Amino acid sequence: MICPHCGENNPDNAKYCARCSATLPKKGKAGAPRKTSGGGIDPKTIIIIILAALLVIGAVVFVVSKISSSGDGDTIEEETKESEEETEEKTEEVTEEETEEETEKEEATTDWFDENGLVLSDPADSFSFKTMINDGEEDTEEVEVSSKVTITESTENQNLQDGYKTVTATFVYDISKSDGERGIIADGAFDRYTGTYFGFENDQPEAEDDNKADIDGYVRITNGSDHYDVLIKTDQEVNAPIIKKTITVVCPTDYDGTVFYTGYDSLTLNNKRNKLDFAEKLYTFDDLPFMDDDKEIFYFAYEKGAASAGSSWGTYEAEAESEETAVQPERH
Repeated sequence: MICPHCGENNPDNAKYCARCSATLPKKGKAGAPRKTSGGGIDPKTIIIIILAALLVIGAVVFVVSKISSSGDGDTIEEETKESEEETEEKTEEVTEEETEEETEKEEATTDWFDENGLVLSDPADSFSFKTMINDGEEDTEEVEVSSKVTITESTENQNLQDGYKTVTATFVYDISKSDGERGIIADGAFDRYTGTYFGFENDQPEAEDDNKADIDGYVRITNGSDHYDVLIKTDQEVNAPIIKKTITVVCPTDYDGTVFYTGYDSLTLNNKRNKLDFAEKLYTFDDLPFMDDDKEIFYFAYEKGAASAGSSWGTYEAEAESEETAVQPERH
């Protein structure tokens, strides 16, 4: 122990200084904190306590933050997963809807014949209609025409393309009531699904490559995603007062849309029809002028399994020959 009076170094347990005999100060209790001259706690001790407290608080904050971050991460991950699943579901729904719409669009077809309220007649039945006769310059009067029709279907023609057939309607008209005057009868064929008129035997419209038929001389009929290439041919024989008109449609074997028609016509309506440019475009049946008239038109189609209908050409020839000796009515 150092003597506060003379600075002599004395043993720790000495009570008096060995040099100057001054009373030495008593030693503090072991382990007790050293007090300052003001009687307070040592500043170093305070600093250590504060630092320890800060470390404890920091550790607590870190642990709480870690736990909170972990919980938020799980929530975010779950929300992200749910969002991804919801997006996938919506994407699948949109894709399915688009696919269904595209499929419906591809499969969408029309039936022009039914939509326009037209009705097929039975080819097995005889029928009659009125048409207009003329003197070569103008219409004069209506006369009644007695008619029969036979419709056949065949794939035996050697000139046919593979996968094609012919559908033929043979109309036999008795125009004896016309008294030899000129008469006009409307007849032909059209597509029942689109109404496209098969009136392009001599002139055909120029078509874009995508709409052009695969076979030269044919015209493409498009209905929805389906298309068919068809060709029409006509032939007429006259053995007054009997007229035989043969209308043949060449088409694919799986095509069943041919509708034949016949009925009223006149010189006036025929002149209007002749103004249509069939080399310019395809027309629908309702574009024809006689469709604007109230006169009767008959419609026929081939039905598989149906009995062959219509009187033969020979029958009409025989009837005509038997009437040759009959006295003809005086013309007025």
